[in-house]
Amino acid sequence: MRHLIQRIYAITIEWIVNGLILTMLVALLFAFADVVSTLVHLIPALPNVHLEDVQFRDLVVSVLNVFVVIELFSTFLGYVKTRHVRLSTLIDATAVFIIRDMLIQLYRKSVSNQELLVLAALLLIVVIARSITGRFSPDTGGENSRSGP
Repeated sequence: MRHLIQRIYAITIEWIVNGLILTMLVALLFAFADVVSTLVHLIPALPNVHLEDVQFRDLVVSVLNVFVVIELFSTFLGYVKTRHVRLSTLIDATAVFIIRDMLIQLYRKSVSNQELLVLAALLLIVVIARSITGRFSPDTGGENSRSGP
């Protein structure tokens, strides 16, 4: 009975993971289509477009969103391959999201000094965490991966 339940669980997880891969792929395609659509609408007005224009700002935001989706997709595919979420890839996705938010707010010129300092502090913490995961990763021969005397 236990073997049957474990088999049903494994099949269910496999179906869910495959569905999520398909969903993430569709989301990535939609995000890319949004970038292309924004660019196509921007091209005719290109000689008159300034960096502060809403259309150009939307293009920048769309491109940055695609990078976030790519990082999240990479994290999920890492899970599919290894059946666990690698902390380093999750931290990478978080760093990309923080940088995206900083760039958007700086570009819109709608960020206060305090908000910018908070985001910079968060990014610093994430970079330190990423450095630590690289140092102690089992793949890099860090201290946690040593066996023996």
